[in-house]
Amino acid sequence: MATVLEPEVDREQTPPSQALPETPPVAPLAAPRPAFDPLPSTTRAARESERPQVRLGAVVCFGVSILTFVIGGGLGSLGLPSAIVAPVFVAGAVLFGLSIVMALFQAARGIVLLVRPQDRTVAGTLGALAGILGHLLMAGFGMLVAYFSTVGFSRGRQLRRFGRVQLPGLRSHSSWTTAATIIDGHEDVPAGVADQWRENGKTEHASVAAFARLTLDLMALGAPPRLVAAANQDALDEIRHTELCFSLAHALDGKAVSPAPFPQAQRVGTLPRSRILALARLAVDSLVDGALHEGVSARVIAKLARRTEVPAIRAALKEIAADEGRHTAHGWAVMEWCLDEGGSAVAGALLGALRTLPSEMSSELPEAAADGGWERWGIHGRALESEEYRAARAHLVERVRATVAASVKTAA
Repeated sequence: MATVLEPEVDREQTPPSQALPETPPVAPLAAPRPAFDPLPSTTRAARESERPQVRLGAVVCFGVSILTFVIGGGLGSLGLPSAIVAPVFVAGAVLFGLSIVMALFQAARGIVLLVRPQDRTVAGTLGALAGILGHLLMAGFGMLVAYFSTVGFSRGRQLRRFGRVQLPGLRSHSSWTTAATIIDGHEDVPAGVADQWRENGKTEHASVAAFARLTLDLMALGAPPRLVAAANQDALDEIRHTELCFSLAHALDGKAVSPAPFPQAQRVGTLPRSRILALARLAVDSLVDGALHEGVSARVIAKLARRTEVPAIRAALKEIAADEGRHTAHGWAVMEWCLDEGGSAVAGALLGALRTLPSEMSSELPEAAADGGWERWGIHGRALESEEYRAARAHLVERVRATVAASVKTAA
C-alpha cells in the first residue's frame, strides 16, 4: 500500500506574494442607540432642574397650610364669628390639598419615568399607574380627615366643623343634674374643680349628638343592625355620663347648671356622596374618635378611678370608664366593617391617617390641674393624659397595620 506524503513547506522561504494578509484592526463597537429617547438632552436637563422647585413648592404649601390651620384655631379660640374663622380654614384646606396634588404629581412623574414601554403594554402600564395614583389619593384623603380630627384632643367621639370641636354652652337650669350624688367633706375642694366637671359634661353632651350622627351615617351606608344598635346604645350611655358630670359639679358647689341648646349639632358636615369616600371618611373618623380618643379616655378615667378618694366620684368614674371601653370596641368594629366594604381604598386611607396622628396630644386644662393636683377629685393631669395617649397610639398603629395587612392578604 503506497503512502502519499505531502511535501514539506519551508515557511521561511515562502514568497512574499504568498504570505497571508494581515488582519485589519477591529474597530470598537459603538454603543447601541436607544430605540426611543423620550427627551432631548437639553430638555431633560431643564426638567431635572425643575424637580427641586416642585418639591420645594409642595413643602412650602404644606407648611403654610399647617400655619393657616393654627391661625384659624387661634381665631376660633378667641371667640371670633365663623364668618371670619371659616375662610381661614378653607384657605388652609386648599393649600393642604394643593401640597398633596403637587406631591402626587412628582410621584406620578417618577413612576412614569421608571416604567419602560417595551417591558409592558400601554394598557397594563396605565392600569398600574391608575392603581398607584388611586392609593396615593386615598392615603392623602385619610391624612386630611385625620388631621382635622386631631386638631384638638377630645373626650371620645365629637362633632367637628373645620376641625374645631363643637360644644354646647351652659345655662342656669337643673334639667341635667338629676343623678342622686352626695359628696361628703367637699369643703376643701379647690376652686374650679366643679367647673371642670361641667366642661367634661359638655363633651359628654356633645357626644350624644355625635353618636346620633354616626347612626345616620351607618344607616346611609347600609351597616348591619349590630353596629346601628351599638351606636344608639352608646348615645344613651353619653346621656347618662352627661347627667353624672353635671350632678357631680352640682354636689361640689351647689350650682344648678346644665347644657344650653346646641344648634351647632345641625350644622356639621355629612359624608361624601361617593360611597368609597364615605366609607373611608367614616373609617378614619371611627379610628380617631372611636378607637383612639375613646380608648385614651377609657384609660385615663380608669386610672383616675383608682386614684380618687371620694366614693361618689370613684363610682361615677368606674361607670364611665367601663362604658368608654365598650365605645372603643364599637369604634374598632365600625372601622373594620368599613374596611371590609371598601377594600384597598379604605385601607389606603387608614394607612394615610396613621401618618397624621400626632405623637403627643393634650387637652386644655386649668393650670392648677395640669400637675395632677386635682386627680383625687377626678380631674386628670397632663402627665397621666400624655402617658395613656402614647400607649393607646402605639397599640392603635400596630393593630391597624395588622388589620390592613390581613385584609389585603384575604382579598388577594
